[in-house]
Amino acid sequence: MESRVEVRNGRTLRQLIGPVGSNYLRRALPPTWVWGVLTLLLALALHGTLPALAATAVIGSAVVVHWPRRGLLWPGHWRMLGLLVLGVAAWVPEPDVLSDWFEHGLSVALLSLSAASVLAYLLQARRLAMRLQAAADTMDEQRLLQLLPEEAAAHALRWRDGDDSRAQELAVVMHLAVMHAALAPHVRGAGRRHRV
Repeated sequence: MESRVEVRNGRTLRQLIGPVGSNYLRRALPPTWVWGVLTLLLALALHGTLPALAATAVIGSAVVVHWPRRGLLWPGHWRMLGLLVLGVAAWVPEPDVLSDWFEHGLSVALLSLSAASVLAYLLQARRLAMRLQAAADTMDEQRLLQLLPEEAAAHALRWRDGDDSRAQELAVVMHLAVMHAALAPHVRGAGRRHRV
């Protein structure tokens, strides 16, 4: 492979990558229609009781935070425990002032936790998307070719010369390779922190 990679036919390998950061956000966050449904449900719950609003917020936060893993049905330990205790508190046979205060306090705590978890997830996803895009923007043609397996690198050189026969597959491979390279330092650093 050449040591200095030139841009030919006005094509650069960067064109195959696409917007890595916004593509990540599109996968990490629910689509607009899901946000609309969640907003509608919260608006309806506002007209009910505080525990109903808290339960709706907990379920909504689970949908947002676990969107990338939506095939799994487990919403998280604290959410399940909170919903369970909230359900038990709602079915107390003869509520008194103490049980009402407990239910109110639990509802406020669950609302706060739900809002905080969604906000933290959104900020983390945005930060990671920006980091991915910044890492992708710093990679030159030579670095992009080095990320690819030998066969994919050969296809990339042919694509740059005008051969579009493997363009779609190559775009997927390039996108994944760039994301992997951008995330690798972050994953290694997180692993070291967990071992300490």
